[in-house]
Amino acid sequence: MESTREQVLHLLQVRGDATVAGLAETLGVGQASLRRHLDHLRVDGLVDVRLEHHGVGRPSFVFYSTEEGAERTPASYSRLLSRLYAGLRSLDQAQVRGRDGAEVLRTAFGAVAEQVAQEHQAEVAADSLEGRVAQTSHALQSEGIVDGWTEHEDGYHLTNSACPYRQAAIASPGPCELDRRTIELLLAAPVRQIGRIVDGQATCEYIVAPERQKQTR
Repeated sequence: MESTREQVLHLLQVRGDATVAGLAETLGVGQASLRRHLDHLRVDGLVDVRLEHHGVGRPSFVFYSTEEGAERTPASYSRLLSRLYAGLRSLDQAQVRGRDGAEVLRTAFGAVAEQVAQEHQAEVAADSLEGRVAQTSHALQSEGIVDGWTEHEDGYHLTNSACPYRQAAIASPGPCELDRRTIELLLAAPVRQIGRIVDGQATCEYIVAPERQKQTR
């Protein structure tokens, strides 16, 4: 699990810049505590700050990752690469023979999704779909996959405000499919992804239909 300091740097890597208030709200920590983490990151040369004037009112202090900070590999990337490597090694010849690289990679991502879901399966035990949504959201916070959920007329929406592996998601749909499939396995219900940060949206967002809709089909 990433430390708060690592999460702060990761958010700045993803968003480009942010205020103390914005970071504190996303991470659910106090602003005083967050400022201490930012101070340490600035001392380490990973984060810097600039003053932005908005014409009216007090200027804002906006923090951003430095070039050195941008090159730091988040813990989520290390975890993904480790799992993906293990997934590729676990493939037998029948799963590889006659397939191109993209197909093999999709199979490996699927294996990683099953592994992540299995690691958190004990944390998701509710009988109701809503209960499993709540438990899955909580369980996958440590993975950087989901950080909140809400209920709407069309179903339950699970969201993530910071893509855990933005550059990999830009290069391939595999990481996004990994996250979607992991959520789907834990919920034991079909899940669609309806929003991606890499496409310019504010959050990565997934939706699962309520149980009453599935029963009427």
